[in-house]
Amino acid sequence: MPLFNWKDEYSVNVAELDQHHKILIDIVNSIYDNCLRIDTVDCIQPKIRELFDYAEYHFTAEEDYMRRIEYFEREEHIELHAMFIFKLKEMQQAYEGNEIELTKSMIVFLGKWLLHHVLEEDRKYALYAQGIN
Repeated sequence: MPLFNWKDEYSVNVAELDQHHKILIDIVNSIYDNCLRIDTVDCIQPKIRELFDYAEYHFTAEEDYMRRIEYFEREEHIELHAMFIFKLKEMQQAYEGNEIELTKSMIVFLGKWLLHHVLEEDRKYALYAQGIN
């Protein structure tokens, strides 16, 4: 059972970015589904690397989109991306093995961050692009 499913309310009305968000959700769900068992050996490291790589790809596309629409809070949004990447690197370095409690806290952080970021922060540029400030 996934941690969360895509809902239309998550949409930023840009098909490419919505697809990216769906993939990010899938990666977090995969961590949740596959990395919480004690018998899972070193599941989290490859998944965090996958999330890190895809987040960087997505953030580049999203930041390019914000530049194209001349989004006025672009720099602040880019800083949120940088802080997330920093946090992922921290988690990756702190993780030394099959640590269930650390895995749980990582999943909670990732789920909360992703939902908040898409629903709150990404919603701002979506509304801006539609002319609603």
